[in-house]
Amino acid sequence: MNIVAKSDLNFQGKALVPVSNITGIWLTSSDLAKALQYSNSRAVTMIYNKYADEFTNGMTQVLEVSTSGNYRKKLRVFSLRGAHLIAMFARTPVAKEFRRWVLDILDREVQHSPIVKQLTDQELCDLAWLWRAGAVMNEACREIYPLLRVAEHREAGRFYSIGQEYPRTLNKAREILKRETAHIEFQPRRDDNWSRVLPHLRQEVLQ
Repeated sequence: MNIVAKSDLNFQGKALVPVSNITGIWLTSSDLAKALQYSNSRAVTMIYNKYADEFTNGMTQVLEVSTSGNYRKKLRVFSLRGAHLIAMFARTPVAKEFRRWVLDILDREVQHSPIVKQLTDQELCDLAWLWRAGAVMNEACREIYPLLRVAEHREAGRFYSIGQEYPRTLNKAREILKRETAHIEFQPRRDDNWSRVLPHLRQEVLQ
């Protein structure tokens, strides 16, 4: 999907050039640094390195490109979702406006997509809490299993199976929800459902 024309990729007079020979809109660290008013791409690289676990394969990837002299080098690029997440962690004066600009482009992409988003933010929040409830109950099963085993309780095997089999499913659900809620900004000082569930959603990985 690549509905947005290259001419639309102009943020505050700075033209951003999508990477060629790759499906979708992908931007280099240099272009993101320019848009976010960093002096060079190292700032974007530092942000990515610090929060690498927040990025999925759909947000960033490394390409091999040719340079002058037929040398090959690795180049990290970011999708629009990845660019938005970089801007979430950026602290430059234009970061907030850049996030809005990226979301506007994403909205246009979605509107023209054959697969339109079906869930509202409230529904996503409800699903995030469903995942959280499952994760808490799974952990409780793992903790109570040793007591049931010692007591030779008839349900010991069932609790063992729950604790061992469901983390993989819960982790897959977590990755999907994490991807679909990347546009939700975490507000640590607010006391609402999003602020309470996002830290768990974006950090916890069940073992």
